[in-house]
Amino acid sequence: MNKNIFVFVVCGAAEHIDTLHFSLKYLQHFSKNEIIIVTDSNRNEIAINHDHIIDVKVDEKYNHHQASIYLKTGLNKFLPKGNNYCYLDTDVIAVSEDCDHIFNEYIAPITFAPDHCKIRNFSSYAVHCNCTEEWDKNKAIFYEHMKSIERNRTTIDPFLLKKADELQLLFDQLKKSFLKKVYTAIKFAISYPVFKLNNEFYFNRKTRTWHIASGEIVMYDNYIEKNQEKPNGIYYNKWNQKWYDKEGNDIWQDECDHLLLQIAETFEIKIKNKNWQHWNGGVFLFNHESDAFLNTWHQKTMYIFTLPNWKTRDQGTLIATAWEFGLNNHVTLSKKWNFIADYYKKSLKLNSNEGLITDDDFKTSYKPIFMHVYHNWGKQDWGVWQWIENRIS
Repeated sequence: MNKNIFVFVVCGAAEHIDTLHFSLKYLQHFSKNEIIIVTDSNRNEIAINHDHIIDVKVDEKYNHHQASIYLKTGLNKFLPKGNNYCYLDTDVIAVSEDCDHIFNEYIAPITFAPDHCKIRNFSSYAVHCNCTEEWDKNKAIFYEHMKSIERNRTTIDPFLLKKADELQLLFDQLKKSFLKKVYTAIKFAISYPVFKLNNEFYFNRKTRTWHIASGEIVMYDNYIEKNQEKPNGIYYNKWNQKWYDKEGNDIWQDECDHLLLQIAETFEIKIKNKNWQHWNGGVFLFNHESDAFLNTWHQKTMYIFTLPNWKTRDQGTLIATAWEFGLNNHVTLSKKWNFIADYYKKSLKLNSNEGLITDDDFKTSYKPIFMHVYHNWGKQDWGVWQWIENRIS
């Protein structure tokens, strides 16, 4: 009878093995299934505390990061045949007794969870291009420019600062309702020179200033004058109220086509959907039916290690393999099986009482079964991390 087995891969630095030990403790708490660790023990700074380890000697030409990816993409070569497997990155934490049910989600030939961004957003993380540097430079120019015209920074009156916060809260609430936004826009269009938001706040369209009812200014509108439209190569489009670089790219959209172009050049595979939701390699289900896919993924990944334009990652080759196998519309796991917790995403929120988490301000929500904490691991003042720690405390 086939067994359901969880598998982790780790090798190298002590911090990665410490991360494994944390996640292993949680999985052992919630799961009744066997757990295997695949490693190259000769590379490890500290010992792995587990009773079922498969030790694989990885060619020394690979660094520790490459060796981990070698083991991960080659798992079907190292694991016993005839079982169902669920691979977990070491930073994926089981938080529910339902974790063993993930094996019921398998759909041949292999099943992954979606990533938290689209392929063009991920592009600069997979290949060497200058886009990240350009984006950072343009944002720095923008912030410096806004400092020069930002008059709100001069407000020091505590009462007015409090009122400014209340006004900003009203703006945020308006953004959540399409009907309110439309109504407010129409009302604004026909109100001149004064637009009254409510009984407490009004906007002087001539001076571009927000006031409270008594007349004091609580906020200045950072309206871009003609002589302020092109600070050092970026410019402001008044029609859609966005900033662009000299090539016409929105400076807030961190995306490019370089990964798509590199896949086409390296593997002669054309990704026809530039907005494709690519897969996340942190959680995936596989068995003997997955061999052809995994062998191809492994071969492609080992190949890019020899090429200068590719970074040491496995997602770009995973994208190429998925499209080569015609799996671009293949079913992916629900987010609850691999909820990617992005500390910097403002729409990431947790209702700890209900055990619900969202990454879109509760337009959708999930009762997570596995949490993927890919940065800010162990951040003690983060509510999400505190909730995770309390799951088995």
